[in-house]
Amino acid sequence: MRYGFKAQAERISATARQALGVSAIGPLDAKRYAEHVGVHILTIEEMGLSAEARRQLLEIDPTSWSGMAIRESGLIGVLVNPTHSHERQESTMMHELSHIVLKHVPVRVDVSSAGILLVSEYSEDDEDEANWLAGALLLPRDALNRHREKGWPATKIIAHFGVSQDMYNWRVRMTGVEVQMRRAKASL
Repeated sequence: MRYGFKAQAERISATARQALGVSAIGPLDAKRYAEHVGVHILTIEEMGLSAEARRQLLEIDPTSWSGMAIRESGLIGVLVNPTHSHERQESTMMHELSHIVLKHVPVRVDVSSAGILLVSEYSEDDEDEANWLAGALLLPRDALNRHREKGWPATKIIAHFGVSQDMYNWRVRMTGVEVQMRRAKASL
């Protein structure tokens, strides 16, 4: 991850919230953000997949994929696995949108039999940046800190932002909010 990227991600999150009229400490809907950045959230039905391909993706092996960016004829879209929880879908959308917003260039690209460009793989640094930006968009550090200071329990923050327990735990740990809160309690 590039030096200074974590702060940049928080600024991108704050700018997105401001542009969309969302409170700095409020939740940001991934579909609304996608619309803002000009990306279409695709449904599995829009993909025109064969019954066999749909069955493979949704029934036989739904854990093998979470989402992907798709580019065709100037259209940029994101497809997420509809079998995943709402929280996981939001996280996947934000992750894929982060790659697009950050203009990451994939290191490997696949083309479907229909000629649709499927963005498949990014560098490790690009994946780290997309993870960090997605987390900042879903659960900004300042919001997390402010709600924790107000005494909100994890369950309330998770429900308010519509994130998974894993995302909450990761953000609290990786942003240093957990350590900050422990130090604040110890100094009382």
